Amino acid sequence: MTKVPSSVKGTYVKKMKNIFDLYIKDSTVEPSSLSGKTMDDSIAEFATGQAVFFQDGVWAYNQIKGQSVSDNDLGVFPIYIGAKGEENQGLNQVISNYWCVNSKVSEKDQQATEKFLSWLVTSDTALKAISQDMGLVSPFKGFDNEKYQVTNPLVGVNREYQKAGKTDVISVPTVSHQWEQNLGSAELNYAQGNGSWDDVVKVFTNDWASEYKLAYGE
Repeated sequence: MTKVPSSVKGTYVKKMKNIFDLYIKDSTVEPSSLSGKTMDDSIAEFATGQAVFFQDGVWAYNQIKGQSVSDNDLGVFPIYIGAKGEENQGLNQVISNYWCVNSKVSEKDQQATEKFLSWLVTSDTALKAISQDMGLVSPFKGFDNEKYQVTNPLVGVNREYQKAGKTDVISVPTVSHQWEQNLGSAELNYAQGNGSWDDVVKVFTNDWASEYKLAYGE
């Protein structure tokens, strides 16, 4: 998908239900309490051995390391829903984030921002902070130096999938944040027994089409 489509069929939303049911039925909290929990809570529960699995990215390693779970016990695997050919897929790659400079601010502030961004990818201090302290992978050439290679074990697992010939799953933009919020609300209502999964399917498809018209005027 190279652009946001005007509509989606929701072909695999019913299969997604299997994963969502697994989440809420085998969670560390009751489904009725999900809305009061945060990602920080789930990371803490995993890092202290209260939970076996949790869904996040390689960036979570900085909050996990040095606690109850050792690096040797950390692993990552794809989330499969039963779609044809997905056994050949690897891990999800989030590439939708980017840096930008606000053209509406003063020229002085724009130059200062560009200077800071340049520092982020050229300074030894910044390169070490990003690669070693945060354990993050970056596409910039400055990180090619051996001393800036990431030791994050979650990144290592990801590379193993790639070496095995698994195809990366690439994140694509959704139609709007409002659609994401509507979908989350429908999922929460389902989890708490106040709605059906059919409501989730309707939001996924119908709300996508209506949000597209609002966002793109078509």
